[in-house]
This record gives sequence, C-alpha cells and structure tokens, in this order.
Amino acid sequence: MLDYLAFWKLTQPPFDAGADPSFFFESHAHGEALARLEYFAADQSMGLAAITGEIGAGKTMTLQVFLRRLRPDIFKSMMIFTAPESPAGLLAEINRQLGGGEPLVNASADRDSLTREFHKLLREKIVAFGRKLLIVLDEAQLMDETCLDAVKCLTNPIASGVSPVSVILSGQPELKAKLRALPQVYQRFGLIYHLGYLTRDEVPDYVRHRLAVSQAASTDVFDDAGIDLLYGFSHGCPRQINQICKLAVDRACLLQQPRVDDTMLRMIIGDFEKHFA
Repeated sequence: MLDYLAFWKLTQPPFDAGADPSFFFESHAHGEALARLEYFAADQSMGLAAITGEIGAGKTMTLQVFLRRLRPDIFKSMMIFTAPESPAGLLAEINRQLGGGEPLVNASADRDSLTREFHKLLREKIVAFGRKLLIVLDEAQLMDETCLDAVKCLTNPIASGVSPVSVILSGQPELKAKLRALPQVYQRFGLIYHLGYLTRDEVPDYVRHRLAVSQAASTDVFDDAGIDLLYGFSHGCPRQINQICKLAVDRACLLQQPRVDDTMLRMIIGDFEKHFA
C-alpha cells in the first residue's frame, strides 16, 4: 500500500485530530480571541475570563497558542484539561501543578487544608517572585455550581489588595448559561468571548495552511468546487474539515490522483454522513 505521506511529500499528517499549536490558523475569529486573551493577561486585574465555542471550533488550540506567548518571567501558567468534579479536586490539581504534594487517591479531600496549601504555594512560588498565576480550565461547561464558585474564590484579592491569580474558563456554549445563572460568579468576569467557525473564504486558506505546515510539495490539492462542499458539510468547523480532508488525501493517494476533486469529496461526505448521521 502506498504511503500517503510519501505520495503527497509530507513530513507529517496535515489533518490529524489534536491541538498541535504548530497548526494554528489565525482566522478572523481566532485572531480576535487571541487578541482579547492577550489583553486580559496584560491587564492583570480582570480576574476571570471565559472562552466559549461549539465543539471543534479550536478553543483548546487557541488557548495553547496564547499560553505559549506568555512571558515566563511574568506568568506561571497551567492548563487543566478535565473539569474537576469538586472544589477539593480543583484545588488538589492546582496544588499538584504548583509543585505541592500528591493528594491521596482514596482519601476524602479536606478542602480547608487544600486551600491553606494553595495559599502557601501561591506565596512561595508566585508572589515571592513577583509573578502571576494564570489557570486555564478546559471543558468548564461540566463544572457544577460549587466548582464555579470555588473558581471565583481563587481570584479573591490578597493582603496587597490585588489578586495574583487569573482564571480562564473554556467550554461549550452552555457554559454561558451556567455562568448567567450564578450572578455572584458572572459579575466577576472581565472577559467573555464566543469563538466562531471559519468563514467560507477562510476555508481554502485553512486547508493550504495545514498542508504547508506539513511541508507538502503543493498546497493546491482541493479545487474550488471541493472547497464549497467542505464548507457546506462543515459550516466552517475546523475539526470537521480535518475529518473529511484526512479521508480525501488518503483516498486520492490510493487512487494515485494528484488532486482531490469535488466528485471524490461528494462521495466521501456522503459516506461519512451515512455512517455518522
């Protein structure tokens, strides 16, 4: 079987799932999200921010790119990919990433002691060095009311009158409804932004960008009619574009066709919808 990487002269798969920041495409929406996050970090007084978006919009990758751009002499950052089930679980994971002790697996967590440990680590590892702690919580739509309230408490001011902690919640659109139902939390947010999908005009540039990052010999692989089909199927969702493009380049390799035309894409999309609808 012909290796599709060799066929397309690629150094790595261009359309695989995952949030590899090297593949980040700065669409209008994604560029706006980055700019707002960078403003939030630079302000250092907003405390809480939320980034929402549909599944597959690229929230996680955008946040990883943002974290990479932070100055390490100013910020200590961490990203928690799985929403904690309890305030104690949240504190335990933050403390662990700050270099605290590992929580006992089967012991009932003591929230008060975890809070004391958090403030001790904050003083010793963040405040003592004049730095800020920035925490990103992914899949935040899964967090319950007590966890969201605990997040708010993380950003409470300390003796100096300001907080050395900022928190960014990332989640699906229902996160906004959860926050609005908790005014004591919602009113503390300095930034709330909804990340949209790619526009039709951005789709061909997005596909070419992924191929270019993989060092394809040619990025002119999909024709205009095929791009129309991609957008019609995905509505600009990067994850769904990747799914179809991955199948398409593999199929074209199998048939040893140098381009992906609309006939091939129509067949792939039809088969995909038949099995996953």
